[in-house]
Amino acid sequence: MAKTLKDLLLALLNATLILLALCLFLGWKLAQSVENIRTGFTENLKIVAPLRDEMQGIAGEMAGLRSDLATFREEGDVLDTVTRSKLNGALDRLGNIEAKLEETQTRLAGLVENPEDLINHAITTSSEAVGKQIVAIRGCEPPS
Repeated sequence: MAKTLKDLLLALLNATLILLALCLFLGWKLAQSVENIRTGFTENLKIVAPLRDEMQGIAGEMAGLRSDLATFREEGDVLDTVTRSKLNGALDRLGNIEAKLEETQTRLAGLVENPEDLINHAITTSSEAVGKQIVAIRGCEPPS
């Protein structure tokens, strides 16, 4: 009886140590993932800020182009109907591009000013990936 209890205690100790090693390994992998996410996040913010500034310069150039085209349309008394309609179409397309550029600038400014949105997205994405890996390890992967 004493030998059986001793064997059970040794088995319990071995199982506990194995679980502890597994938890430490998973914690280490999680820490690596968090570090990779943080590094990627920092690099992305460094990319976004200059991109926002460059887009502001492009918006200024597009405004100048719109002004030039509008001046050309107003001063061009000898323009025929086809040329005038093409010019109006170009001004309309330029307006659409300016609207899209403004929307993109607003989104980029929001990302730079509120980096916690990127952090929340990164945490959500990584937790979903870890959950899928755990399910796959357990062999309980849902059918595709």
